[in-house]
Amino acid sequence: MAITTIPPAINRRRAGAVLLVVCLSIINSPLFAAGSGLVHRLNVTLLPESGEIDVHDIVTSTQPRRLFEFILNAGLQVQSDGGTARVLGTSADGLRATWRVSLQTPTDTLKLHYRGKPMFSARRGLGDMPQGVITPQGVYLDGASAWYPLFENGFDAVHLNANLPDGWQAVSIGRREQGTARASWTTEAPYDDIYLIAGHFTRHARRHGDIDLSVWLLNDDPALAETYLKVMGGYLDHFSQLIGPYPYAKFAVVENPWQTGFGMPSFTLLGSQVMRLPFIPYTSLPHEILHNWWGNGVRVDYALGNWSEGLTAYLADHWMQEREGKGDQYRLKALQRYSNFALQGQDRPLRTFVSRHNDASQSIGYSKSLMVFHMLRERLGDAAFVAGLRRLWNEHRYTRIGFADAVRAIGGSDSATVDDMLPWIDRGGAPRLRLADASRAADGGAWRLTLQIDQTQSEPFAFDLPLTITLAGEAFARRERVRIDAASNRFTWQFDARPLRVDIDPQFDVLRVLDVTEQPPALNRLFGGREVWVILPSDAPAPMREAWETLVAAWQARYPGLRVVRDDAMEKLSTDADRLLLGWENRALQQARRTFDRDDQRLERQRLMIAETAYEAAQSGVVLVASSERGVTTGFIGAPAPATIGALARKLPHYGSYGRLVFDADGRNQVRDTLSATHSSLTRQLDDQPVPLRLPPRAPLEASGRD
Repeated sequence: MAITTIPPAINRRRAGAVLLVVCLSIINSPLFAAGSGLVHRLNVTLLPESGEIDVHDIVTSTQPRRLFEFILNAGLQVQSDGGTARVLGTSADGLRATWRVSLQTPTDTLKLHYRGKPMFSARRGLGDMPQGVITPQGVYLDGASAWYPLFENGFDAVHLNANLPDGWQAVSIGRREQGTARASWTTEAPYDDIYLIAGHFTRHARRHGDIDLSVWLLNDDPALAETYLKVMGGYLDHFSQLIGPYPYAKFAVVENPWQTGFGMPSFTLLGSQVMRLPFIPYTSLPHEILHNWWGNGVRVDYALGNWSEGLTAYLADHWMQEREGKGDQYRLKALQRYSNFALQGQDRPLRTFVSRHNDASQSIGYSKSLMVFHMLRERLGDAAFVAGLRRLWNEHRYTRIGFADAVRAIGGSDSATVDDMLPWIDRGGAPRLRLADASRAADGGAWRLTLQIDQTQSEPFAFDLPLTITLAGEAFARRERVRIDAASNRFTWQFDARPLRVDIDPQFDVLRVLDVTEQPPALNRLFGGREVWVILPSDAPAPMREAWETLVAAWQARYPGLRVVRDDAMEKLSTDADRLLLGWENRALQQARRTFDRDDQRLERQRLMIAETAYEAAQSGVVLVASSERGVTTGFIGAPAPATIGALARKLPHYGSYGRLVFDADGRNQVRDTLSATHSSLTRQLDDQPVPLRLPPRAPLEASGRD
């Protein structure tokens, strides 16, 4: 019968992107039970000139059988020693076949020989990477293309020998032994895919305790290799101390001609341009290393929600910022991404997230998800949270679990916390908060402070909400936590000192839809908004107008909320409409110019002043975003030439969290600033004279798990 299945092989790299429809008989056999002890011994000869592979595979199991069934690429022909092999059916796309091998007597050893030119899907993935490739330039094979026999429950161990063309090297899973024209890899931990990557690599390596660290480059660059090698060990040590020992024999950074960032068990596949970006060793690299614990070590049951991306982003990307004292800024950006796409109606429960395929899905599976794990940490305290991470690792290593199981494992015996957190997984949406009342009154020799905090969405959430109260005479604001569990909650405190200021969740510790007044003016307010009007300049020269129109057309395909109007037909716009003005010649700029004024910023007729530095319109690409007290967002993009506009069209979607940018005429970035919000409705000044918010520093998450 026909079934739809996602083989384990594609779960980390392309889960949700590829569904294999195959003809497969359901076999109630110990061979296919969990923990069956299935082992592959593969001897692979690569024939890149013809695009073929020649493989001898000895498959052993703890249980003898007369019948073996598996999926294999339809371009490969199978022979079996001592058995009869025949095709039962093919997948709907014709790329995979289900084979049955019948043996005369039961055996625990299946000897296969298959050869041919594998057939790959025409569908391209991230970075335009093909599903598989065998060419004179290089080889990439993984389980998505079924280049090796896929049994129902994967395998426990692999021994792989790769026979290579002269001058080639190969990367696979497990521990490496390299000969002149032969590479051998042996697994020492369970895996769920067999990768084979080969080409004209130069390998740079060193030992880090018992772990082999290596960098494999198609275009050799010893200095680049050293940059990666000198930081890998520190990341491995940190995560090992935080969670548990690194589970594999090696970690490798492998150069890919396609521009990717994939985390496989024991290695990461980084695009040639990507890996040469100067920030990647300090941002993406720790993220990919951590996936060896979350996603490759403890695996994801995608039918029950992909938790690994959010937890990995929290413990790697967020941690890197947190240790520099910028954790609150990282969380703000995460909430901005989530809020802007939630306002477009693209929110959904975390248990439905499988993989990232656009900006909206990323805002769910990464931004929204990491905020849930942050809230879980805040509820438990650092010591219990770290203990929970170790429990998740120890109890679920090499098994597949869903989102709720991950939360239960981290929460452990704290059933009240677990019960509080589970609804955040199953339910769509998030709280929308309003500070309805903040009033103080003298009470004898003391002061009474009363707050009313409302949730404005249709059904309230239940959660702990942090807030701060600034008191006269105290160096730092006091941090309080209150229980929010209704549409409206009121709270009263008494203090000896006069309350001066109240801030609701000032460090962005709660998953919620940000009020527009809280959000710093940034491009993602315009890219993610429900409806934003792009105003084209009617007086610009024809080449500039055409370049602006090309930019808008490209962005509308990515951001469907964008609407277009010319500056000579603006009377239709509401004063409350978010807008993006294009071009120095834009007639709307004269009226909007003062919108962009700040203490250190002034937009003049043909230049931008930032402090004492001038950026002239004829030489610079300028991007500004401003927000009003009513929450209306206005953006401006100016450019000196059509080529600059083309560069900005490509680059600006990657600068969504910034509110001020300057580029030179060739599109090279010169200034990028994250601006602060100035009109938050969740802040209330209680004196006529405003006072600043001062908060004590917070310690980053460490293996010691300090509270």
